[in-house]
Amino acid sequence: MKKNKPKISFLSVLKGDFFSKKHNTKYLPFLLLVVFLLMVNIRVSFNAEKLQKKSIKLEKEVAELRLTYITTKSQLMSLYKRSKIEEMVESQDLETSMIPPYIIDINEK
Repeated sequence: MKKNKPKISFLSVLKGDFFSKKHNTKYLPFLLLVVFLLMVNIRVSFNAEKLQKKSIKLEKEVAELRLTYITTKSQLMSLYKRSKIEEMVESQDLETSMIPPYIIDINEK
């Protein structure tokens, strides 16, 4: 003979009728585990969303810093040009030497 098991519906769980029956209390630890896992899942998803927002913000900052780097590098490279250097030292009454440099060798005999 089959035992007539009472039907468990989602609505009876929500109303609390499910927990008031004596034979259904054995499911309580399982339901608590499910609720705990749902809460952990929600926490993890919020944390992942926060990390994603932070990552997007850092990517924007990296792009901005890259542009600053490129601009500064191009300005510095323009200062290394010979014509720019000659203009800067012109105010100090220095001129470009027409005699090429030569190596001084101490061990020369």
